[in-house]
Amino acid sequence: MDVVHMKTLIAVVEESGFTSAAARLGVAKSVCSRRITDLETDLGVQLVNRTTRSVVPTELGRLYYDDCVDIVARIDAADHAAKSANSAISGRLRLSVPSSYLNAVLAVQLDDFMRQNRDVDLVLNLSSNRVDLISGGFDAAIRIGVLDDSTLFARKIGITSILMCAAPSYIKKHGEPADFDDLTNHQCILYNNYASGSEWVAMHNGQQVRKRIVGRYSSNSGHYNRSLAINGQGIAVLPDFIVGDAFEKGTLMPILEDFNFPQLDINVLYPQKRNMPASLRALISHLCDLRVK
Repeated sequence: MDVVHMKTLIAVVEESGFTSAAARLGVAKSVCSRRITDLETDLGVQLVNRTTRSVVPTELGRLYYDDCVDIVARIDAADHAAKSANSAISGRLRLSVPSSYLNAVLAVQLDDFMRQNRDVDLVLNLSSNRVDLISGGFDAAIRIGVLDDSTLFARKIGITSILMCAAPSYIKKHGEPADFDDLTNHQCILYNNYASGSEWVAMHNGQQVRKRIVGRYSSNSGHYNRSLAINGQGIAVLPDFIVGDAFEKGTLMPILEDFNFPQLDINVLYPQKRNMPASLRALISHLCDLRVK
């Protein structure tokens, strides 16, 4: 079925009726209704329930609507990219970025991008807190972990493993915990931006295990927690991009390796696909290209 019928379904669902959908599309109500009927006939399923007051999508209609929104957005993005292919990549980009990820990974990637695009100005807000992109005037944000912003678009640019670790000096003095329950007898360092809060959640022998952690130190800075762990202040749970070099140098060591923490996606989030600035589109493409290399 062509994109015209998909756009018609999107309008009907979002406007909850044929009259307002037709006005939005600039066509007659009968045309709008016929397109939906043709779409249902072609698919062999009922997409909407029609009443005298409104039009409501069926369960299958809602799923098909979601797919149509994604497909139409991709088509619009492709059209825009083609039209702006010769446009200069310039202007100011405002990004919200976790400082730990910037220091460990993103700084080099951004430097490479800026060298390739001399007419782009970059403004960074370094924060582990989840800022509101629209009210804050940001073009995009880098976020690690579960996404909860349904109004934003996302592109995956990486993935990170979460590792439990401690300094050899800590293990020499206090010993290594035998299992999750034994963490009660150890000093732990908390990262207070974890979705699970002060509860550490891992998989062990195919079973999920959970442990509420209490410690003297708690921060939203992965690098600060890393420094505490290196200095022997306790056991930390941190992303691999923060602790990788410390493992190589031997200043930190993995512990309880048979307890596996969920991997976390790294995404770039942005508020719109339509009329996206060429500079932002170029940056997202740059970060996605690096992921697959």
